[in-house]
Amino acid sequence: MASLVALLALSAALAHAQVAPTPAPAQKPLPKNVAYYVDGQKTGSDALTKIAPSDISNINVIKGADQQQLFGVAPSDGTVVITTKAGESSPEVVAFNNRINAVKPLVPPTAAQVAGVEAAKAYILKTYPSAKLEMVGPARDKPGYYQTFFTDGGKRLQLLFDGQGQPVKQ
Repeated sequence: MASLVALLALSAALAHAQVAPTPAPAQKPLPKNVAYYVDGQKTGSDALTKIAPSDISNINVIKGADQQQLFGVAPSDGTVVITTKAGESSPEVVAFNNRINAVKPLVPPTAAQVAGVEAAKAYILKTYPSAKLEMVGPARDKPGYYQTFFTDGGKRLQLLFDGQGQPVKQ
């Protein structure tokens, strides 16, 4: 009986245990040979530092033949097109994005992907109330998982989440 009580206590403790975030890798500098467009206007990479991640509606990276077709002679490392929430309805931005989407259509996220990302965001905000969330998106090396990057107490951290938005050990 005592072993059953110990097992139940251990199970309860594990169920409430937090998954500790790991230090995030240092941010890589932006590539030098890239063209940037924000709300349809060509800009320098310095303009990106003035955009809060929460103000971004979408980001489209265009390379290769699509880049050549859309922009003619373009930098070899690609073109990054950022649409902000404030600019996404502007007729000029809509026209610019329609031109890009005709060549490289955006694939909208599935309902399950949106739910997973929202659950991951909610976990970070609840568990780390003073954290500043930088990014939540698909994990590059693990299909169906989401990677988060955030800063908390001056440290840049990361957590991995499963498809339902539950944290998992890395």
